[in-house]
Amino acid sequence: MPSVKRVESKCSYPIECGRDIACDCLSKQVKSMASDHPVKVAVVTDKEVNGLHHTRFISELEALGINPTVIMIDGRQSSKNFDVVMDVFERLMDISFCNEDLLVGWGGGSILDVTAFVASTFLGGLHYCLVPTSLLGMLESAEADTAYLNYMSHKDCVSVACRPDSVIMDVEFLTTLPDAFLKNGYAQIIQYGMLDQITLLNRLVTHADMFITIDECYLAKSRIEQQNKRAFDLGKQLKEAILEHFRFLRYSEGEALAFAMAALNPSETLFKLYDLLGFPRKLEGVSKDSLLRRISKDIAPYKDEVPVILASGNGSIVEKTMTCAEAMLFFSEKLDVICEDR
Repeated sequence: MPSVKRVESKCSYPIECGRDIACDCLSKQVKSMASDHPVKVAVVTDKEVNGLHHTRFISELEALGINPTVIMIDGRQSSKNFDVVMDVFERLMDISFCNEDLLVGWGGGSILDVTAFVASTFLGGLHYCLVPTSLLGMLESAEADTAYLNYMSHKDCVSVACRPDSVIMDVEFLTTLPDAFLKNGYAQIIQYGMLDQITLLNRLVTHADMFITIDECYLAKSRIEQQNKRAFDLGKQLKEAILEHFRFLRYSEGEALAFAMAALNPSETLFKLYDLLGFPRKLEGVSKDSLLRRISKDIAPYKDEVPVILASGNGSIVEKTMTCAEAMLFFSEKLDVICEDR
């Protein structure tokens, strides 16, 4: 069996990372489950992931004696809703799925959210395992203790606490991941670098082994959380303003986060990295004033105690409280870096 590394994490469940490990790890988990009947396995995924990796995952599971029921759903963020959850419920009912069986989420963040939501609510709770196929899923969804759904076009407004039996991160799935999805993960690594050590970004420059990079990211996340658990809000106000304006249609979540990081800590070195990774340098199709209006609306509930995270990439994290006027001036200056209409 290929080498497997147990990722250091705050979670009580195991997070395993390696190359070509998904089927073997999942097979071992099924065999370890005590049951009076053969354990059924149902895999929730989407047509893109299944089309790319069916032979490497589903067919290999079948060769190992596991014959999973594949439940295909829409993997887009906009389809992460109750209708999709109900469809999965129906399929599980059709195969008489029970608490002693194993549900597997195989895909990107939306697939993992739907799987975790279903497993946490169906029949009072199911055993489930997550197999992320996107870089962002490996970096963030693997440690998520909450599953989110959208409701009536509102993003992530319904949630439930969740806890998988395990997470299996097979970096081979990343070899066919489209650049647009890889960039979401790259932007998250850039944020970790800003909050912990900027040298982490060298791994993106040199296209270092993602197996090691993911492990280093988890170590960085642990150090960041020890300093300030709210540190991951770095750039949140800027990112959310961009996403809200374009409604996810022009810029991805990763691109919005990358814009926020550039606005907060601009440097020619960072922009050269953006050119290398395919991130845009300047926002198009929106004025600075439009974004400021959105930020003003978002920070208004804080009155004159607006929390703003600052970091410089040397491990120093500062949470500064600003008045609304100070915050608006601060964000106005930062938007000058990324907006075309300065």
